[in-house]
Amino acid sequence: MKEGMSPTNAPGDRDAFSEALEAADRLNRALGPLRIDREGAKDRLRSALRQPEQEVQAILLLDTLSTEPTKGLIDVLLDHALRDRYTVLIRNLLGRLAWSEAKEIVPPAVWRLLDKADEGDDYRRMAELLDHLGLHEALQELCVRASDSIDEDVREVAGDFGRWSKEGGT
Repeated sequence: MKEGMSPTNAPGDRDAFSEALEAADRLNRALGPLRIDREGAKDRLRSALRQPEQEVQAILLLDTLSTEPTKGLIDVLLDHALRDRYTVLIRNLLGRLAWSEAKEIVPPAVWRLLDKADEGDDYRRMAELLDHLGLHEALQELCVRASDSIDEDVREVAGDFGRWSKEGGT
């Protein structure tokens, strides 16, 4: 590698680190108004989460704000968590919540989601989320619900997570 070059930039490119620092500075200045107009910001974020070309940016923006907008958008975020592209992003975003807040808002949102989206993969994504957040009681409840399903793939989730939650859970 030539002197003065880093793996993050090619010859003639501007220094990627400097660009990232400048972008972080612009973001920091842009966050001020969003923090003041919380309801307006939440509405704009909800709208952005419904636009395919803005979904990732909206999720990343939520990661820089307080957890209040995240809590207010829980249902929309869980819908995104069902999509492989966003599963880990949403899991990490919700991992910023205090455990007591997550325990209060995530399980009811999971039940609402599973009332309308009840495929095996849906149950698996939500079981993984509850496991990630340490919400073992809710995970047990999901396993009971899954074990009663007529869908073999849903019942499989109960088998996979039910054994673990009994052994390692609360």
